[in-house]
Amino acid sequence: MFTIVPAALPGSDTATLLANPDRGFRLEVYLNVATGKGMYHYQDTDAHAAFEKELAFHTADQPRLAQVYFYLTDYKDKPLDRAAFDRMTAYLQMLRDHHIKALLRFAYVWDDAHPRVQEPTLAQTLTHIDQLTTIWHDYADTIHVVQAGFIGPWGEWHGDARQRTNETAILQAILHSVPAELQVQLRMHDMKTKNAPYLSTADQARLGYHDDFLIGVPHEWNIGGTDPASPAYQRYLADSAYVLQDGEMIWFWANPIYLQTPTIASRPFIDRLLRNHFTSLSLAHNYREIESGSFSAQELANELHNQGVKDYPGIPTTTSMLAWRQEALTAADLDARHWPYQPEWFRDAHGQPLSRTAYDYIRDHLGYRIQVQKITYGRDLLAGPIKVTLHNYGFAAPLGLAEIVVEAADADNQIIGTTTVPLASVQPGTDVLAVVPVPVTAKAHRVGVRLAARDGRGARLANIVQQFDGTNWFALPNN
Repeated sequence: MFTIVPAALPGSDTATLLANPDRGFRLEVYLNVATGKGMYHYQDTDAHAAFEKELAFHTADQPRLAQVYFYLTDYKDKPLDRAAFDRMTAYLQMLRDHHIKALLRFAYVWDDAHPRVQEPTLAQTLTHIDQLTTIWHDYADTIHVVQAGFIGPWGEWHGDARQRTNETAILQAILHSVPAELQVQLRMHDMKTKNAPYLSTADQARLGYHDDFLIGVPHEWNIGGTDPASPAYQRYLADSAYVLQDGEMIWFWANPIYLQTPTIASRPFIDRLLRNHFTSLSLAHNYREIESGSFSAQELANELHNQGVKDYPGIPTTTSMLAWRQEALTAADLDARHWPYQPEWFRDAHGQPLSRTAYDYIRDHLGYRIQVQKITYGRDLLAGPIKVTLHNYGFAAPLGLAEIVVEAADADNQIIGTTTVPLASVQPGTDVLAVVPVPVTAKAHRVGVRLAARDGRGARLANIVQQFDGTNWFALPNN
């Protein structure tokens, strides 16, 4: 038997991996389903134009995901009509054309100061969910994950709103209407445990999380609560490895309110992303709010009032993400914290050292970052199967993908052996062995690894490959 060790991708080629689907930084965009406009600072702008502006604004960050809010406010007392469906499908088609996957959330309440005015009845909500079945099914290839939504301000399931409706009926309806291959994210862990007795085992396994209050330290508004040692948090910790997790920080102006510091500390923040296996993270928060126009002085005033803050030190002069773009991170830093990385990530294509930052590390390791470590094979007929070892250097298993296929091809590029790798088995820091059976009468000349997305695209491995055509191909020398 012979073993080859494919070269790892040098750090200078990181940009090629940022196009990989179902992972990484995400945008935040909105559609008012009744008007076709955006929301908030984009309320007078066509929603398509607003999306294009956000995408251009974050070109350097290369997001392949977008949290998409479809606001149904004007339909709270009536069924969705043809015009509503035309606007929603046109928006999702735009995302499909851009190869951007949606974290799709439906909501009614955008005015959190007067939420009851915009709330629908339970019956109307259930009617809308049933109507939306076609949207979720027709655009399943363009949806990364569905966020439960519908309840409370921003569809975030705030406590008072949960008490004014039947959340179990709404969650059951969503899980029934959303295709089985898509996960559904909830805001808090207790939302899953409370409703679990009324859900099938399969549906419980589809429930992931979105944490919309990441500040680097435990807080009561975090998914798992304030005590990492509690049984509830430990259950959430175990669960997080097998479901999709999205996150967003607080607005930058809120840092002094909740942390008494101008920015969020990067090290504990990254620890959280790693420990709870985050696949995606918002670019809209604690990054470039002043430049983007999303900063609201009124929202700041409301928050100071709601939290009873008397001595606000003033708006910070920078944001957490901008600070992290200047904060150096070395291999020694990562080793000291036992954080995963490829040594080649710190070197360019010529073997020269690269400077890295906390921002770089988060950008490149959200979700999956998979490398072929080695390929073992025989050079003769009757040589037996080919063994391919995969290693994930990312924060999370590639749970948003459709499948991982490993296959062998002969000299005529005919597939002579194939196997699949369970997505959930490709956990961070774990070597996963894929065994490709090869007929005794055939001889393999190359091996391919396909990280297949639901839209038919393939993701790149963190290797230098012989060829990439949606599948990552490696030649088998002397075969």
